[in-house]
Amino acid sequence: MKLKVFVTLAGVGIAAASLLSERAIAAPGMVLGRFGEEDSKKPKKPAAEKEKEKEKEKDKGDKEKAKPAAKDAKDKEKAKDEKPVAGEIKKRIALAPKGIRWGMSLENLAQLYDKLFEEEYVPLYKKAEPGTQMQALDSELADKKALLRRNKIEFGRLPTGVDQGPLKGEYSYNNGESMSRLKLKSGTERIVFMFDGKLWKIYDEHKLRNGGTLGASFKDAVAILTKKFGTAPVIVQPDYAKGRNFEEAVWKDSTSYIRAVNREPILGMVYADRNIQESLSTYRKNKAENPSAMDRDVSDVIRKPDEPMKKPDEKDAKKKDDKKKAAAKKQ
Repeated sequence: MKLKVFVTLAGVGIAAASLLSERAIAAPGMVLGRFGEEDSKKPKKPAAEKEKEKEKEKDKGDKEKAKPAAKDAKDKEKAKDEKPVAGEIKKRIALAPKGIRWGMSLENLAQLYDKLFEEEYVPLYKKAEPGTQMQALDSELADKKALLRRNKIEFGRLPTGVDQGPLKGEYSYNNGESMSRLKLKSGTERIVFMFDGKLWKIYDEHKLRNGGTLGASFKDAVAILTKKFGTAPVIVQPDYAKGRNFEEAVWKDSTSYIRAVNREPILGMVYADRNIQESLSTYRKNKAENPSAMDRDVSDVIRKPDEPMKKPDEKDAKKKDDKKKAAAKKQ
């Protein structure tokens, strides 16, 4: 009896298990339904809503693209509103010829011009006949190449003949300064200035004339340069105490200090290393003695009778004593 009951119960259990298994297979979504419906079961959005979402995304993208363009437009308007600062050049003015730079040595500068001179003489060599013509060109070219090296002047302790010309004030003595010069193909005289053998200033002498690139007068030249540099210069008047002997128009860019010097009928175009130009006092620590100053002993002899004799300075007295001792030792 017990055996029959057990068999009956086991059969019922197997039947129930099979029914449950079939229902789970037929409706697997019922288990997932607790956490979320399958995508295929979710109701589809109407086409109108999809179009609206696309339009929103497009508008958002257009706005993002428009932001930089709007910023650029504002920056341009701001740049227009900003008044240009007198003498300040926004773009850097390139030095000529290509390869020239502040701080290069005189020898490197000479080598740069050696190549330029050689290029200038190529057409002449093509026309020249072998023999005396070739030899004459060789000599002429060698002479041009030697100009910068040969024309070097050192501004040491002793005065030079340059003091008598228009370049006075462009250099100082006993501060490691020197200069040299050469004539360019255009006819321009170019003078280069060095500090401790390194290029810091270029001074070009241009002839002003009708139809010339810089006009016939200083006024013409300033107008032409203003248009070229994009801004008006600062005009400064002569100040002999500061070594400025002529009227000047001054511009600056990020690296160079540019001056147009009024020496009519000559225009001096000066390009200088801005860092050095704006801190010249630190480079020119030694002040030149006045070569025309009268010796103290002479001034005492020729003084007027009613003028008191100047007391000798302690330093001068010491120098005189040292000289006397030195003279005594030689004897």
